[in-house]
Amino acid sequence: MNKKILSILGIIIVLILAGSAISINKNSSASLDIIKIGVAVPLTGTNGFVGEGIRDAILLAQSKLQNTKYKYEIIFEDVQVDPKLAASAAQKLINIDKVDAIISAYAPVGNTIAPIAEKSQVVHIGIAFDPRAAEGEYNFIDFTTPDTSAKAFLGEMKRQGLTKLGIFRLNNPGIIAAYNSIKTLAPEYGITINFDEQFQPGERDFKSIIAKSKQNKSDIYALLSIPPEIDVLAKQLLDLNIKNLTTVIYFELSPNKSLYEGMWSVGFGKNDGDFEREFKNTYNKELSFGAANSYDSFNIIVASAEKYSGKGKPTTKFIADNIMNLKDIKGVLGHLNINPAGIIDSDVQIKIVKNGVLVPVI
Repeated sequence: MNKKILSILGIIIVLILAGSAISINKNSSASLDIIKIGVAVPLTGTNGFVGEGIRDAILLAQSKLQNTKYKYEIIFEDVQVDPKLAASAAQKLINIDKVDAIISAYAPVGNTIAPIAEKSQVVHIGIAFDPRAAEGEYNFIDFTTPDTSAKAFLGEMKRQGLTKLGIFRLNNPGIIAAYNSIKTLAPEYGITINFDEQFQPGERDFKSIIAKSKQNKSDIYALLSIPPEIDVLAKQLLDLNIKNLTTVIYFELSPNKSLYEGMWSVGFGKNDGDFEREFKNTYNKELSFGAANSYDSFNIIVASAEKYSGKGKPTTKFIADNIMNLKDIKGVLGHLNINPAGIIDSDVQIKIVKNGVLVPVI
């Protein structure tokens, strides 16, 4: 009996040791140097679905890594679209989590993080319109430029024979950048801005500025705003039977796209079909604002780090220098190049809302 017990115990010990060996083998990546990437996006509130899409895209990119020199750890921070939350998150990510890079979304967030990242020599890629988010040696933007979007927007207006443009615009740094491009380029397309009204974040009653707009009889109105203000404004315009509405990019941000059924706007360029299908199959939802950009941004950081051939892991300067030398690499948003300002521009296309989804105009 004792021998049987000892035999059984021996088998159990062998199995435990075998299991340990398997566990060690599975977690061999634990021996790799770790490169930490912080992600500062809205994960709650009106824009929470945008941050969730960015989070999901980055996790999808991480899951596809194979045989890398380094282990890539991701730390998510919910900053909504709040500069104060962005500043706190940046300090935590840099000083406590010791990240090597940060990916952010929205200009108020990117503009806040940029000087902090620059001072701390941490790589930062913002998904934002405002070029100030790319200022410095360590800061970059992975997003279509305001001029790229404005040219597509004004070109479509001209094609449709629309010459009078009304603008409702939120006081927001990214939107100001988009607006400035439209305003500067409009005369080249024979377009006059005959109504222009700015409003503040948190505004919910647009009756007075809508009344002003009706005096000018614009051919079409551009809603330059993010949620929730863009949807509140659109609803009040539609209630007054004003349906000639459009925008650059911002319908992409709305959680309620059916509000804009049948309306055209400038939207993101064509995504890689395989990526879009994999995202939909994995998460059972449509791509949201910034998902493709964040997928590319994560892979750009990884590709830049993986070029290092020295001991240990690369410095953040090495990663930043390699991003700045980015040239014609394939991303899910097409072939990506970086301009001297540190902006990775991507194409746009004219889209229309059909059955609550933005689809390209063919």
